Amino acid sequence: MTGKADREKILDILFQSEERLTAQAYIKKIKTVLSISFFEAKYIVQKLIDDQTLCYNYIYGSTYVEKSFLKPVSITKNFILKPPGFSAQFNPGQLNSNTIEIIISQGISFGSGNHPTTNLCLEAIDFCFFEKQMFHSNKNLKGADIGTGSGVLAIAMCLAGVISCQAFEIDPVSISEAKNNIKLNHLDDKITVIENTMNESENRFSIICANLRPPTLTVLSDLLYKSLKNSGIAIISGVRQWEKENVITLYSKKGLELIWQRDTKKWSAFVLVKNIC
Repeated sequence: MTGKADREKILDILFQSEERLTAQAYIKKIKTVLSISFFEAKYIVQKLIDDQTLCYNYIYGSTYVEKSFLKPVSITKNFILKPPGFSAQFNPGQLNSNTIEIIISQGISFGSGNHPTTNLCLEAIDFCFFEKQMFHSNKNLKGADIGTGSGVLAIAMCLAGVISCQAFEIDPVSISEAKNNIKLNHLDDKITVIENTMNESENRFSIICANLRPPTLTVLSDLLYKSLKNSGIAIISGVRQWEKENVITLYSKKGLELIWQRDTKKWSAFVLVKNIC
């Protein structure tokens, strides 16, 4: 096919694209970047489909090429997503003592699993629990995931060290998928899916994830602040790059200090700490 460097370059064309690419558009981009023929580029794409690195996803009448989650995929330094019944096949050098495998059944709410905000939130959880070890000495962590979707963020927090998590969701399909994924990860005793919006629980949670759009984040800002313990962590995403300053300013005024921020594909996520009053 191609060398490792070319393979990474080919995948980056897709993974770094700010919009979904049809097979035709992807092949044309590979052809241009590698200066090869259309048929050679087409062959490369087909090989990546065949080895399940990529997959076709049919959306609204068009077929797009996306990252495949039909086999284990490393999302962050410490989180690997894998489908049910599939053992991760990574070389020992690719793993570390903190490596966590999350079983996720590909469904409607999770899609292909490649949405930038999901990845950003997992990176933020990785930052809090492993890179900065912000909860290293706390053995009684309680978490919340507002708008849990597939349940992946609630699962990640529990596998990283949270002893219990409340996962809030109002969509019936997402609720069903979240419960299934929680069961697949044997976390039924730690994660409770609440079929409702979040209610105020003053000073209850050590960490809250909210992967939501700015209008909802604005409405929830007081509730989220009051529900966090002192020095508690809020992981916020679902925000476009051009919206982030307004959201950060709003939460800063509530008493949350920004300690981490990252952008990808014009989406943003940040980690904020509740200041001790």
